[in-house]
Amino acid sequence: MKQVIENVSIALGLMIFSSGICPVSPTLALQSSLAQAKPTELLNQGEDKLQRGDRPGAIMDFTKAIRARPEFTEAYIGRGRAYHNLSDFQKAISDFDQALKIDPNHAVALYNRGENRAHLGNFQEAIADYNLAINANPNYVQALVDRGVAHAVLGDLPRSQADLDRAIAVDSKNADAYYNRGKTRTALGNSKGAIADYDQALRLNPKLAEAYGNRALLRFQLQEKQPALADLRQAAKLFSEQGNQEGYQQSLSAIEAIEKSK
Repeated sequence: MKQVIENVSIALGLMIFSSGICPVSPTLALQSSLAQAKPTELLNQGEDKLQRGDRPGAIMDFTKAIRARPEFTEAYIGRGRAYHNLSDFQKAISDFDQALKIDPNHAVALYNRGENRAHLGNFQEAIADYNLAINANPNYVQALVDRGVAHAVLGDLPRSQADLDRAIAVDSKNADAYYNRGKTRTALGNSKGAIADYDQALRLNPKLAEAYGNRALLRFQLQEKQPALADLRQAAKLFSEQGNQEGYQQSLSAIEAIEKSK
């Protein structure tokens, strides 16, 4: 989850030589076309680098695009996403602020600012941004999911489930929505409903190690020891493959505890 404002840096030069009777030189026309295309090209280069994991390179390209076109909303959003991926949430928020000065109702900028505020623990401010993003785009699934998560963190479980229900109604194939509703249903004491959500999340995303781990704990509580152990072993395998040592060690500790239980 593109507005383009063209660069007119050579427009003055063209006006000086225009008298109404002198045609524009083909060379100048080509230079104008290239100058106007440059910020968009830089934006695309930045997006490509961001997808490849080159965040510093992406930031350089987005910054060049902004210098060439100071009102380039999408370049601020791109750079904000790059800062987010570097965990520099304050700089990310500053870029989304700037994008919103240009386009106050930009749903993507609003959502991303909310996401970064949530990372800083400012969940009320994050919810305010998600509200605005959803007002701008009522079917913004990730904003609904993240608002549901924020409500859960703040202890408002009914609102959390309502948001996640709505997200699933919009996109029934969103594994993230099912996974987070499973967590909310667990907190509400609906173990069977939570297991059903983890089941669906894993059908949609078999690599979701956390869902295996959470389902395992619920299965153990329901006296399903062997299925719980199977889930934890799969969680440990996935965490190891994903380089998540904390998750891997937690899974091993849970396996050991369950194996020792009567």
